[in-house]
Amino acid sequence: MVDNIFFNFTLKKQAQKLIIFKCFICFWLVSSQVDAQRNISGKPGYLNVPSATSIEDALLCLGYAYNPKAYSLRSPGKLPEQILYANLVLIPNLDVTFSLLQMRKNGKRLKSEALGDRQFDIRWRAIKEKKYRPSIALVMTNPFTIDASMVTQAIVATKHFEINKFWTAELTGGYGSNYYLGRNVTNSDNGNVFSKFILRKKSTDGFNNRYLVGVLAGGKIAFQDKVGLMAEWDGLKLNGGAFVRLFKHLNVQAGILNGDSWMFGASFQGNLNPKTQK
Repeated sequence: MVDNIFFNFTLKKQAQKLIIFKCFICFWLVSSQVDAQRNISGKPGYLNVPSATSIEDALLCLGYAYNPKAYSLRSPGKLPEQILYANLVLIPNLDVTFSLLQMRKNGKRLKSEALGDRQFDIRWRAIKEKKYRPSIALVMTNPFTIDASMVTQAIVATKHFEINKFWTAELTGGYGSNYYLGRNVTNSDNGNVFSKFILRKKSTDGFNNRYLVGVLAGGKIAFQDKVGLMAEWDGLKLNGGAFVRLFKHLNVQAGILNGDSWMFGASFQGNLNPKTQK
């Protein structure tokens, strides 16, 4: 009896994995080629800094990023962390990102933190890029978020340059606010999402990580949008890295933070509507 129950449970798990794998393959086959570098939280950008780069309507991006313990956002200097994210373009000038930030210990996710920091962000491109004008975007974490260490309230401007038929460049500048609107509650008493709003300050909140506060800057140079180098100032430190696009849909990147700690990440992205063109 026990053997039958175990066999049926195993069979169901294998069937679920097969369905997920088939969905992944279908998504791979029907989606069009895309090129949008992602920052640590899944938004178009560099390592930490987001950009105002325009991306295709209906573009879906799923990704992973590893952040070293020296610059971890939830427990600076104590434990490294991983970020899982999903970014979806709802309309041409608006995309949303759902992310999970999880601390790691002994090579595994710290289960005492449950799912980790759950965060929902929006990026609204208010001004479209033109020949002599950069695109401008607002990046905002929704105010209903509680106990999140990767909160972003920033404005960024991005301009692209075509050096020749092989090389392109991109420059971004912006500013991140030290203040954000959040809720003064815990998970145990989070019964009303419209209650207890409070204006918080990143430099004095429970995390004090000053993530994306102050002047922000970033840039990259790419060869045929397949491989490139990038650098940024994230408000606290100077970071640099490289990225490569594989198999049309897979982006892999690595970078060094402040010259002393490595981070890395990967993202898979494709368009849910293959007829959409840039």
